[in-house]
Formats: sequence, C-alpha cells, structure tokens
Amino acid sequence: MKQLAVGMQASTQRAFDHALIAEYAALCDDHVSDRVPEPLIGGLFSYLLGVELPGAGSVYLKQEFTFATAARIGELLTATVTITHIRIDKPLVTLRTRCTGDHERLIADGEALVMVPQV
Repeated sequence: MKQLAVGMQASTQRAFDHALIAEYAALCDDHVSDRVPEPLIGGLFSYLLGVELPGAGSVYLKQEFTFATAARIGELLTATVTITHIRIDKPLVTLRTRCTGDHERLIADGEALVMVPQV
C-alpha cells in the first residue's frame, strides 16, 4: 500500500457510448435514454478507490453523492477522488468524490469512506 496523505488525488476519464448504455439497460431491465445511468458514474468512483487511490485491498464502506445534472451519452466524464481526511486511530480514509463533464460541468459531488490495509 502506498503512503497516503491528505490532498492526494486520482482521476479517470470515460465516455459512455450508446452501445454500452443499451447493454446496461438490457442487463438491468431498464429503458434506454440519452443520459448516462447514475450507477455507471458511481462505478467510476469504485474503480478509482479500488485500483488507484487508496488502491488494492481497500474496502469501500460508504458513499454519498449528489447529482447536480445528468451526464450525456458520449460526453467525456472526469471522475476524481481526493483524500480529505486520514484517521490515525483507525485505518479509515475519507475522500471527496467529484465527476465533471464537458467544460468542467458538475455532474456529481460527494464523499466516500474507505478502510485501508495500512495508514
């Protein structure tokens, strides 16, 4: 596990195309719209927390976020997680989770709590 510090961040970018949205809708027995389903946006944060920061071995305990606006199919999304607090007494890390679209348009903003193997 890498050494963690407040202020560290990781980002990923993804554009969801019509084919992927149709596949997702079929799996979930949902309708297809011109918007990216919110669970797919949440999945970007899951990826970052489990693979990038804090990374492998982390346990995703809690996530709260608010969607400011819908993401459009084909829009390039940037998901970012930033460490805001590290508990010294327990292996817990709090991170801000933020997703933006084209022209830095806010899509979602929130906070995650992650248990890490070591702090």
